[in-house]
Amino acid sequence: MQSRAASILCYPMHGQRKLLSEGYRTRDGHFIEWFGDLLPKDEGVAVLSRPEPRVVHPRSVARSGAANTLDFPSRTWRIPRLMDRRHWWVRSAGLYRATDEFPAGAPAVVWNPFVATAPIKSNPFLQQRDVVLDLLDDWTVHFAFDTIKDEVDDAYRKAFANATHITANAEGTAALARRYGRDDVILLPNGCDPDRFSSSSKAQGRTTVGYVGKIGERVDLELVIDTAKALPDVRFVFAGPVLDAHYSPALASISNIELLGDVHYDDVPALLQSFDVGWVPHRVGRGEVGGDVIKTYEYRAAGLPALSTPIVGAGERGLSGVVTLDRSRHAAWIADRVLLGPRIPREEAPIPPEATWRNKATRILRLLGLEHQD
Repeated sequence: MQSRAASILCYPMHGQRKLLSEGYRTRDGHFIEWFGDLLPKDEGVAVLSRPEPRVVHPRSVARSGAANTLDFPSRTWRIPRLMDRRHWWVRSAGLYRATDEFPAGAPAVVWNPFVATAPIKSNPFLQQRDVVLDLLDDWTVHFAFDTIKDEVDDAYRKAFANATHITANAEGTAALARRYGRDDVILLPNGCDPDRFSSSSKAQGRTTVGYVGKIGERVDLELVIDTAKALPDVRFVFAGPVLDAHYSPALASISNIELLGDVHYDDVPALLQSFDVGWVPHRVGRGEVGGDVIKTYEYRAAGLPALSTPIVGAGERGLSGVVTLDRSRHAAWIADRVLLGPRIPREEAPIPPEATWRNKATRILRLLGLEHQD
């Protein structure tokens, strides 16, 4: 078989279809997008998507992929267990596309640790390739993987044992790497693309406090409801998919909370222009999954003052304009700003160059010894 040109193999957490349907809004998506931009155009980025069952395969996504990237999906007639869909993470690992169609020396970046459990023909960790394992969250404590804890542990053991380099998006995931014996882990927090965002406000009507992200156990539901009830004249907007069913009725029952549903990443910059405050009402301790929060960088790139609970790393990323307060003080902080309003002034400040996705992607390419275009 003739080798397909590829400078790098990428194994996202999910796959190309999800990246296209949501936009390249996740850490793995941002890296893949920038790899395509930085690497030579005649070689490019191979995206090896997590295997998907043909029988539940969704309709095609109309949007095209990031420049200089090409999807290599794996399809199967096997189906997830109806009683435990999380087990598909385990089962699908054995169904990844073989890598013999790509250059033998092409390195890989992996975000799904279960790739390390794949058969050797599909497993970059067991081939003569340099592999960066880039950590998104600590899956050993993530509520979504609670039913497959033992399998997660096995995947991590194999991935940490065989990865050439380990990069972590936050202190929590760096601690995860060290627990598995990788003291050489490199802390590489999240970032943003400042040029995507505008600090020009188009907010109208009542003061608007906004949240963009997945809505589930990571969000402190009690904090959100109590704050909204304490500030009935403030509009609270939540944009993102609801992952836990009980969140929808609880939030929808509060008259000044609006649920927009999922918003494609292309539309997020305009949405942020309609906010007055960017909010991160996340749980501290229970519910934290060790990862960094991308939305804080994006709020600040849009000039929004950002209010966060004191999750790990919230005020330690070199960003001005990020206020971290205990949950008991959020309503009062917002109320104090509303007295200035209804518009809360934007707090413009440049995003440090080291906090851009371009900088992060360049650092990973350098770890792998890949030339990149300036």
